[in-house]
Amino acid sequence: MLLVMGFLFITPNALANPKTVLIIKSNDNSFFNTTINQILLKTKEQINYKITTLDSIYQDNTLISQSQAIITLGITAANYPFKDNLNIPVIHSYITELQDIKHLKQKNHHSVLLDQPLQRYLEFIKYLLDPKSIGIISNTKDITKKNISEILISLDLKLEQRIFKTGDNPLNLVRDLLQSNDVLLSLPNPEVYNRQSLKGILLSSYRQNKPVISYSPAHVKSGALASIFSSPKNIGNQIAGLLNRILTDKFFKPEKYYYASEFDININHRVAKSLGLTLARKEKIIDLLKKPDQFR
Repeated sequence: MLLVMGFLFITPNALANPKTVLIIKSNDNSFFNTTINQILLKTKEQINYKITTLDSIYQDNTLISQSQAIITLGITAANYPFKDNLNIPVIHSYITELQDIKHLKQKNHHSVLLDQPLQRYLEFIKYLLDPKSIGIISNTKDITKKNISEILISLDLKLEQRIFKTGDNPLNLVRDLLQSNDVLLSLPNPEVYNRQSLKGILLSSYRQNKPVISYSPAHVKSGALASIFSSPKNIGNQIAGLLNRILTDKFFKPEKYYYASEFDININHRVAKSLGLTLARKEKIIDLLKKPDQFR
């Protein structure tokens, strides 16, 4: 495994003038470094990678003007004040859809989200639990108004949403949803699911004998039944694929953001036992989720 510390330069001998891609980490941690290693492994183009932290960029930002593309890891790096006339592609990662909507408005900026597509969340819960109704909390928009009616019909599911507003107590919303639904789907939203609220939310679900399905494997360790998420390697693969296409296809027009394309799942079997649930094997669920049009 490559050790990523400070600046890392990779200059292939096969190309005299390789493209320069700058990777900016919000901070130095093992998740980001694993993703970077995967990007380097999966990149098809001959690239001169320059890898650094956001602190270093604030001290000297000349690397930005020397690059043909930029990748940021984490919302702090994504919020760096890039110039509006910076006419190169910038790929942001380790951010949620909510963060993308709130913070990232610039042209030529594209995001690889931590969020799974809503359909994947729903299908995962259907395979895992076969419930009739799912409760969710959001503070950005009415998810139930998305074009998902056909999906819900095919899955024989009902989806009930509560809109979170600043000052609301998320625990009250969770209690309300769990009274009328079989399961709570926790979507990436730090205003709702955070260190202060998570313990109470999981305890409330346990008392009502209703499971929580999350976007975070850390929540599973804390008492959620299961999670579906993208690992650092998954994220690295998706970034590399997007970068490969941007650098090689001059006609390619990237979307503003992309949901996670690769995923893994985590299951807390201790919680399943306490809820009296018998679940399918992890490998079987993943295999079913990867089959197209399974419910149609």
